[in-house]
Amino acid sequence: MNSLLAPAVMLTALAACQTVEPQPVAMADPEDHALAQAACGSCHSVEPYGLSPNPQAPEWPAIANRRGVTRETLTMWLVDAHNYPGEMDFYLEEDEVQQLVDYMLTLRREDYHPPY
Repeated sequence: MNSLLAPAVMLTALAACQTVEPQPVAMADPEDHALAQAACGSCHSVEPYGLSPNPQAPEWPAIANRRGVTRETLTMWLVDAHNYPGEMDFYLEEDEVQQLVDYMLTLRREDYHPPY
C-alpha cells in the first residue's frame, strides 16, 4: 500500500501546480468587442481580465458580475450614460446599447473574483 502512496501524492502535487485561466461563459461577437473598446476602452477595461486605464472606472467584468445586474439594468444604465457629465457624457444609439450589453454579458463567470 505504501508503494502506491508516494505516486499518488506526487500526482496530486503536480495537479495542484497547474494553472488554468478561466474562460468567459459566452463567446463575444468581434463587432461588439470592437464597439466596447472604441466607445469605453479609454476609461474601462472591457477585456475579460485586467485593470481599467482609469483607476476610477470599474472594470467591465466587475460590473457584469455584480449581484442583481441583468440585461435590463445594464440597458438602462447605458441608455442613461449621458447623465454622467465628465464621466460618461455621450449618446449611444439603441443598437449600440444592445451590442454593448450583449458583450458585457459575455464577461460573466461563476468563478469571478475582482482583480484587486
